[in-house]
Amino acid sequence: MTTRRALMPPPPHGGDEQDWIAWAESHPISELIGMRCLAAEPGHVTLRVEESGWPLNPSGAVHGGMVLAWADQCLGLASMTTASPGSMAATATLAAEFLRPAVPPLTYDVHVHRSGRTLMFISMDVFDADGRQCAKVTGTMATNGNTRFLSVTPDDTDAERAS
Repeated sequence: MTTRRALMPPPPHGGDEQDWIAWAESHPISELIGMRCLAAEPGHVTLRVEESGWPLNPSGAVHGGMVLAWADQCLGLASMTTASPGSMAATATLAAEFLRPAVPPLTYDVHVHRSGRTLMFISMDVFDADGRQCAKVTGTMATNGNTRFLSVTPDDTDAERAS
């Protein structure tokens, strides 16, 4: 079995808010889950996941695992608004406090608090259909893992590691 890498559109560094919104919505995962970007600027994005046929708990709420999966997508999108061109962020930590049932649609208000050369610290508030906060999520993104190998062929990478 081979793994196929999804074709990811490059981030619109230097673009305006509409460019970032279009970019965030064009990701395969964003499209699959129906995630819409309501606002985007460096260090802050607001995203919404509508109720679109997702299985719900008996209470009518989204399963906590789904809330976190969507939060992870939000981390990636927000991190790129402050990342250097050519870098690629990866989730290092993800933690949540669930405050009440997450009744959809859900709105994620995401803030990048610190963005350095190797780490980014991000938090978000998740709001339910009534605009009440239903979860608080924090995460850390590692930004300098494999990025130094992005422009190198596999053979060059092996040689570089051996030296």
